[in-house]
Amino acid sequence: MTTERVLVLGAESDLGRACAQALADSGATLALIAGTTEAEAAFAVKRLAARLGARTSQAIDASNEAAVRVMVRQVSKHLGGLDAVIDATGAGYPHVETLARRELERSGGGTFLVAHSAEDIVDAIEGSAS
Repeated sequence: MTTERVLVLGAESDLGRACAQALADSGATLALIAGTTEAEAAFAVKRLAARLGARTSQAIDASNEAAVRVMVRQVSKHLGGLDAVIDATGAGYPHVETLARRELERSGGGTFLVAHSAEDIVDAIEGSAS
C-alpha cells in the first residue's frame, strides 16, 4: 500500500480496532476516531492511536451531524487530505457517508467504506489505489 491517509470512525469497536491494526500493518497513515464521547471509548482510541502511531485521535458523537462535519474537515486538514474513510460504527448514519464523500472529493477523490471485516477493508483500499 502506498501511504494512504485513512480516517477510521468507530475505532473503539472490535471491528474498528481490527481495521486500524490491519491498515497500520499495511503502512497507512491513520486518524482514529471513537464514534461516541464515552470516556472509556475515548481512552481506548487514544491508547490504540499511541500503539499504532496514528497521526491523530479523538472522540465524537457520530450521531451528531455537525460534530461529524467538523471532525472530518479537521482530520483532512491535519493529514493533508484523505484517501479513505472507514465507517466501523455499525450505526449506518447517512450523514457520515455524505460528509465523508464530500471531504474525499475535496482531497481529490478517495474511498468510503462501511467496515464488515478488516481484511475486506485493506483489500478494498489497496484495490482502489491500483
